[in-house]
Amino acid sequence: METAGGMDLNIGGMPVADAAEIQERYDKLLDILGAIVESRSLDGGSHIERIKNFTRALATEVMVSYPEYGLNPYVVEVFVAASALHDIGKITIPDSILFKPARLTREEFEYMKTHTTKGCEILNNIGNALSPDCKKASYEICRHHHEKYDGKGYPDGLRGDAIPISAQIVSVADVYDALVCERVYKDAFTKEQAFNMIISGECGMFNPKLMDCFRKCAGEFERLADEYRQKRGEI
Repeated sequence: METAGGMDLNIGGMPVADAAEIQERYDKLLDILGAIVESRSLDGGSHIERIKNFTRALATEVMVSYPEYGLNPYVVEVFVAASALHDIGKITIPDSILFKPARLTREEFEYMKTHTTKGCEILNNIGNALSPDCKKASYEICRHHHEKYDGKGYPDGLRGDAIPISAQIVSVADVYDALVCERVYKDAFTKEQAFNMIISGECGMFNPKLMDCFRKCAGEFERLADEYRQKRGEI
């Protein structure tokens, strides 16, 4: 069976039409689970949709510019769907930490970091409800979207391309979204500030190839950010 990025292009050897229908069901399930996470958010219920759009923009550019990563349109959409669950572990974090309007203490931050591993525990419990491809990508993204290319991230301190490309892509999307959007503990940065902070390494080191792709699709990131602000009535 033809594969790309370690993922089957069909599901269980079924005809493509049947596989597509089942994949659509998996995607809807991912959206439902993502909505559960977002129900505890103060962000108006659009963070996950933005992450998915930023992920699609960056993953598509990686597919075009760096074919060695084995991405194709199917794999891109699996990454997009799975990105909805990047923070599913946050449903285990107490509100007193999750919504604290100030910098977290060292102990609180250590607890916050457990959302990556706790999220994977949740995914392991529901994994049979997901397609193998969605389960694999969701697990990678959930566990590793806070890893850094220089090994200074968490929870496993992975370095370089030991970090799954799915997680690397969603990490950039997540950081950009965190910067350009207002949070309970900070004001929003401008699009230009966010771009420069990511490129300069101020938010931690990212894969240089992804930074090349980020530069190439910066206009799409900015368009998506403006679209969000228009929906919020900010511009």
